[in-house]
Amino acid sequence: MPAHAPQRAALVSRPRTVLALSMAVATLAAGVLVQSPQHARAGQLPALSTAPAARQSTTLSLGRTEGRHRQQAHEKRQEQRADERAEARHSRRTSRWTLPVPGAGWSASFGESGSAWSSGFHTGQDFTAPSGTPIHAVGPGTITSAAYSGAYGNLAVITHQDGSQSWYAHLSGFKRSSGSVSAGDVIGYVGCTGNCYGSHVHFEYHPRFGDAADPLPWLRGKGAY
Repeated sequence: MPAHAPQRAALVSRPRTVLALSMAVATLAAGVLVQSPQHARAGQLPALSTAPAARQSTTLSLGRTEGRHRQQAHEKRQEQRADERAEARHSRRTSRWTLPVPGAGWSASFGESGSAWSSGFHTGQDFTAPSGTPIHAVGPGTITSAAYSGAYGNLAVITHQDGSQSWYAHLSGFKRSSGSVSAGDVIGYVGCTGNCYGSHVHFEYHPRFGDAADPLPWLRGKGAY
């Protein structure tokens, strides 16, 4: 064999060696970037590989919590509105004034004179209705008296918040004899007890610490009719 043959063989094998070395380096690099399933099972996967799932789970959890808080706040607002509406209804009911016998006829008026009345004149307004018709408190207050009272017959007296009083006379009977009342509450029934001719309720208005006054302007000022 010629003397230079080994050198040519070495030259021929050298590119193969370089190629093999390059492949080894590429394999090593790939091993660093793409780990084997064994490494994954050993918990050696890069932390970034689980980050998207963790962020998604956290976002869902925060979304559910925020949704519950919004629902709770909505329910609380609904309850507050319901309470406010109930309070408004109660306020309208207790502050609304009415006639003692709504729809009843009106007969003898305040100030009329005659021998039928012991004082010489009529001290209230009469409302005629069949015996047993309910009589209502004209406004909010407290029943301070409910008893038989001579010419008045069965008399109920309500003291109102400003100290004025409303009197209801000739009742056939009482439904309430004490306690607080609201406008429209039934306190008794139309009758003809005491000094009376025909079933009716004799209604009087007494200003605070005062004698009887015409009840119609007072009731009109309260919006009772």
